Amino acid sequence: MLLPLKQLALAFLFTFSLALNAQKHIYDVELFGKKIGSTIVERIDKGNGEMEYKLDSHSEVNILFTHKTSSMNMDVVYKNGQLISSYVKNVKDDVTEIVSIIWDGARYIIKKGQETLQLKQAVDFSNSLLYFIEPVGRQRIFSERLGQFCAFKTVSPGVYECKLDNGVDNIYRYKNGLLVELEMSKGASVFMKLVK
Repeated sequence: MLLPLKQLALAFLFTFSLALNAQKHIYDVELFGKKIGSTIVERIDKGNGEMEYKLDSHSEVNILFTHKTSSMNMDVVYKNGQLISSYVKNVKDDVTEIVSIIWDGARYIIKKGQETLQLKQAVDFSNSLLYFIEPVGRQRIFSERLGQFCAFKTVSPGVYECKLDNGVDNIYRYKNGLLVELEMSKGASVFMKLVK
């Protein structure tokens, strides 16, 4: 009788330690108050100063006889507080954009489609961290999807704004240090609202 109890206790400890090492948030994606998709973000502590951030987002909607779809997958790795690698696949209405970033020890090699760029400045805070850490005092954020820094400003306590070159205005709203809502505005606003 002790053996199954011991195995059960070990299984519980293993599961509990995994829960401590991973953090997950789920957001509903809404347009005009109607749910059109969902976004799941996850932070996984891999140990030895390595942290992995994952994002999986899908949405679809019919607007004026047109079917619009959007999906994004992101896998980002930090080591000792510095961005080491990033892979973003963004698909909008069957048009695919892929951006990969790797730190080679002296600079980032950024591949955007057929284009290859370099960035020598180390990145210690990027878009994927916004789902888990409130960006207090930050004046710019690195976007893994765009492969560049974006201006970032505090609007009011717990509210931050990031205007992108493509005309999209992102507003991040935090409560007790947790991102509870992201508003993406370009004409109409799409909202991501925290579910759990």
